[in-house]
Amino acid sequence: MKSALVTGGCGFLGSSIVKALLGRGVRVRVLALPNEPTDNLRGHDVELVRGNVLSRESCEAAVADQDTVFHAAAIYKSWAPDPTDMYRVNLSGTFNVLEAARRAGVPRVVYTASMVALGRPPLGGIADEDTAYEAWDLDFAYSRSKYHSRELAEDFARWGLDVRVVCPGVVLGPGDISPTPSGKLIITTLSGAPPVYIDGGASYVDVRDAAEAHVLAAEKGQPGQRYVAAAHNLSALELMQAIDDAAGRSRRYVKVPTGVARRVVQAMETRARRNGTEPMLSRNFFEYSARPSFFSSKKSERELGARYRPLRETLTDAIAYFRGRGLLKDA
Repeated sequence: MKSALVTGGCGFLGSSIVKALLGRGVRVRVLALPNEPTDNLRGHDVELVRGNVLSRESCEAAVADQDTVFHAAAIYKSWAPDPTDMYRVNLSGTFNVLEAARRAGVPRVVYTASMVALGRPPLGGIADEDTAYEAWDLDFAYSRSKYHSRELAEDFARWGLDVRVVCPGVVLGPGDISPTPSGKLIITTLSGAPPVYIDGGASYVDVRDAAEAHVLAAEKGQPGQRYVAAAHNLSALELMQAIDDAAGRSRRYVKVPTGVARRVVQAMETRARRNGTEPMLSRNFFEYSARPSFFSSKKSERELGARYRPLRETLTDAIAYFRGRGLLKDA
């Protein structure tokens, strides 16, 4: 791999992919939105091109002369009263990038999916790359858009384009510039959220380890294959306790019955819609997370050689980053 395009390369995960590539001596081109901040790439030698994945011309220009394309550009939100833009970017944008890569004869593409593009395991189980999607009862726009865009990417693979798919867990760590819903979990926990929890849980991964898994997928992965990049399966309580521990504090948490929490979340969402603000927790994100979504990373470890750092390191670095940006006071 000598030259690579990273769409979404100014973002949280995308910029970490860029840095992993630069560390290998790869020439990197980044496709960024016209007015997108480049803070995450400051001091790094990259070719920056401005454009939009919704533009055929932008995609064709971006993929030209590249031997690898990392398509990480997406809209990641837990709250989307009107999800039109999310579906357009996550679906049409994926088609545009992959079709441009196919027409240009790009040798390989690594597509960033998500664990929410896969199915959740039965209660008490562990899911993997082959667990069938089942969250059809929830109108969770991010999950559905990533499921359909993963299917689209795999359709390109079935028709002969070399596409490898990486499905990260909930990505945490430094560089979460937006911040994403993942980073907001940390900020909210440390910024006065009530010490309560409900059943549920998810798989978490350091952004730098997720980025490394993408590069390893390009180097060692197989066409048409999925690779889960998720390191830590934690209940909601375990995550909040880990965040507290990394911040050097301790709190006593109280479990709230799911039914009670559901009514509170619905009230928050109703108020948010009325006021035009974002709720602390959206109803569909709550419903999706109330069922544990634990995943195995064995395939990425076995076939790619992926390795995952301790959660405390991830959280410590993320907290330091948010404090440095003034998003967190001393907790």
